[in-house]
Amino acid sequence: MIEEQGTVIDIKGNIAYIKTEKGTSCESCVSRETCHGTIGTNEVIIEAENVANAKFGDRVVVMVGTATLLKASFILYLGPIAGLIIGVVLGQIIVKQFAVNLNPDLLSGVLGALFLVIAFFGIRIYGKSLEKREGFRPVVVRVV
Repeated sequence: MIEEQGTVIDIKGNIAYIKTEKGTSCESCVSRETCHGTIGTNEVIIEAENVANAKFGDRVVVMVGTATLLKASFILYLGPIAGLIIGVVLGQIIVKQFAVNLNPDLLSGVLGALFLVIAFFGIRIYGKSLEKREGFRPVVVRVV
């Protein structure tokens, strides 16, 4: 489990918005530079389930499950690579099977790029559906 501390800056229903600084768990993350936060600062806004019933201004501990983080990383990093490889291989197969008078490398490159873009859109759609599922979003576990 990964835990971070932060301050509640907004509450909407059962969702708390917590401002936190990039902490020790962020230092080893490969996405630390692209993580959405306030530009030019070390601050990050986290959207979390408010199971601890925190109020505006409370200092809280936010937790993310390790399994959730691993699943998300697996999908986020391997999905586009798989899309690219599938597109490239499909391009080679199409040229060989149908004897199309195209450069196989050109068709592979175009299909690889197309499948890469499709993979990114697929990940975005899948990510939106995961946001609504319990267990895939950070949780406010306690008020400090």
